[in-house]
Amino acid sequence: MSAAFAEGGRQRILEQGMALSGLESAPQQADLLLDTLTAAALGWCCREDIPEEMEGVMAVLLAQALKEGNDRPVTTVKRGDTAITYADTGTVDRRTLLAPFVRLKTPERRWEYHAGS
Repeated sequence: MSAAFAEGGRQRILEQGMALSGLESAPQQADLLLDTLTAAALGWCCREDIPEEMEGVMAVLLAQALKEGNDRPVTTVKRGDTAITYADTGTVDRRTLLAPFVRLKTPERRWEYHAGS
């Protein structure tokens, strides 16, 4: 899936994400991480594009992912039926940030107006 960014949008997101994360040099994984975050955001929002208004949210998500990485502390582990609980890191929920950009999914042509009906 390739996302359509506003002109220069991808680069702006990378630059803002790096600035927000406080990292001095861009990690080599930043591009791949942005691809992964973009795919997840597009899937959640039922979109095929990242509009300019959404770039700030994507930059925040990128910065959060760059700072936290995969090092979330585990608080509890249960063995029967395997339950793992992670500590709350105090970060903003991705769904909350992306909520304004969610589009409703409807079956194609279901709501079409038919002349004469």
